[in-house]
Amino acid sequence: MNPLDWDLGNVPPGVAWGGVDEAGRGAWAGPVVAACAVLDADTVRRWGHVLRGVRDSKQLTPEKREVLAAELKAILPAYGIAEVEPMAIDRENILEATLMAMRQSVKDLSLRPRLLFIDGNRGPKTGLPERLVVDGDAISCAIGAASILAKAHRDAFMIALEEAYPGYGFGQHKGYGTALHRARIVALGVSPVHRISYAPVAALQRVDEELRDALHHSLDHCASVAELQAWVGTDLRPAYGRLKLVWVETLRRRYADRLAQFANREGLE
Repeated sequence: MNPLDWDLGNVPPGVAWGGVDEAGRGAWAGPVVAACAVLDADTVRRWGHVLRGVRDSKQLTPEKREVLAAELKAILPAYGIAEVEPMAIDRENILEATLMAMRQSVKDLSLRPRLLFIDGNRGPKTGLPERLVVDGDAISCAIGAASILAKAHRDAFMIALEEAYPGYGFGQHKGYGTALHRARIVALGVSPVHRISYAPVAALQRVDEELRDALHHSLDHCASVAELQAWVGTDLRPAYGRLKLVWVETLRRRYADRLAQFANREGLE
């Protein structure tokens, strides 16, 4: 059965519906990305010939996926795309980070669907009616469209990361655990955009205790909420790949304590 026919057979007439899927759960580096693609009867009537070409993004060549993603952005009545970065993935775990990205992709929609088809066996709890569809990107047109949007967006993001972090080959392996990726980490070290909670990445880290101590020192010298917020970008993020996850968790607790101190002090003034 064509995925569009499956959707039409599972949606009440006249109801806008959406599909939600993710890309990048298994990658060692870069964000996890989720997308929501919304369909309605008018879009199916006008653009059914395009929608019948929608497939699971993994079944499409990168070139075809990129073309379809552009077409979908032009014809869908609404869509949302959201990213969750590696530091948040390490903090929350990849399942929770994926669900966060899914919820955000739905929150950003300009048109709220009446029903969502969710790829997988865990719902993100968006507040809308959700139907879980295992292997949904191969079954549902809306989920397939979301998978194309998420994958194309993430691929473009990883290609851009190759410019920011040259030598890692992000444009080739897109952050997944290939032999090339492993070899580049061995040669260059773990970068700030790697997921240090992932065991294969942690096993390749060259950690720096002096850097950890310097981060504690610079954090303790932040004198305001604004300086704390800046510290994340200027100090913590560039050092991230050379820190053990347990060190990051300790710094995070210290950050929260400092933030609470400033909030209490400002509340008394």
